[in-house]
Amino acid sequence: MRLLLATALALGAALSGCGRSGTQAAPPVSMATGGSAPHFQFLGQIADAPFQTAYFARRRVWQTYQEANGAATLEYTESVWSDGQGHFSVTPEQLLQPVLPAQSQQVFLLMQKAREGFIYRLRDFRIRELDSFLRAYTVEDLKQQVNVAGQACERLRIRPASPGPSYWEIDVDPTNGLILATREFQQDHTPVSSVETLEFQADPDLSGITLHQDLLAVPFTPATAQQVLGFAPPQPGFLPQGFALVKSEKITQGSDNWARLSYSDGGETLFLLCRREPLGTAPSADPAGPYTIKIFRAGRWTVVQTTLGRDRIIAMGREPVAILQQVVESCAP
Repeated sequence: MRLLLATALALGAALSGCGRSGTQAAPPVSMATGGSAPHFQFLGQIADAPFQTAYFARRRVWQTYQEANGAATLEYTESVWSDGQGHFSVTPEQLLQPVLPAQSQQVFLLMQKAREGFIYRLRDFRIRELDSFLRAYTVEDLKQQVNVAGQACERLRIRPASPGPSYWEIDVDPTNGLILATREFQQDHTPVSSVETLEFQADPDLSGITLHQDLLAVPFTPATAQQVLGFAPPQPGFLPQGFALVKSEKITQGSDNWARLSYSDGGETLFLLCRREPLGTAPSADPAGPYTIKIFRAGRWTVVQTTLGRDRIIAMGREPVAILQQVVESCAP
């Protein structure tokens, strides 16, 4: 139950027609080797655009991923509102795949609503900090102007600078930096996920819309961790290439304080959560035995959890399982 609670905290508060048409007018240009200044200008807007632009969007979400019994597909629609001042709402509308009984569909929609903080901030790949992003990824201007839900967008292709399992194509409104469509592909060009805007409205009427409320997050440093958290959280000795610590915060659920450490390479994000059992409290016995590492899936995200002494440690990210497992294991004293 505590693992499910921690996972919900991380996913829910981890911080927290629509035809497209276009023709390729010129060969792609790699921005890593000298793109034009205007493109770099709107690249710099992408990180803040979802929080500084007032808009409404209706989107179609499609994902495929592996489960124990084979490949699974998830497809649904959602409505998104932003007030342009950092507040937002994400409401799932209709589950298209898989086909489930009505009660199960309702449970899914309620769970997605509970995760709106994660969905808005982290589910979809985007630029989060430009300088580190440009060190970790290459960006190609595909020289395509496409129309997404009535908005003129530029299409870019993004690849990890180091070999990785995926690459992305994004359609960006250059006037504000909003990404209106994202498609992820395996290196063999097989599509694995997409988020596409079906309808778009600037400066919508937000009366009657309940905007997301974050859990209170209290920042801390290594020097203040003991005072803020009541313990000094373990630090991983291993991180994926290009990742660095960007934020350390305390989040509280009931009487439990959790350390939430956020790492990023400028595009992807990885979280490490830690809770320490009080002195004199025997850690709950795991029937699988001590030091067991458990692995869970949350869509295209992976959750790796273990207990090291009095510390419950959870790593979450889109990195391969072996990488996340190595991050968790490197927290051992």
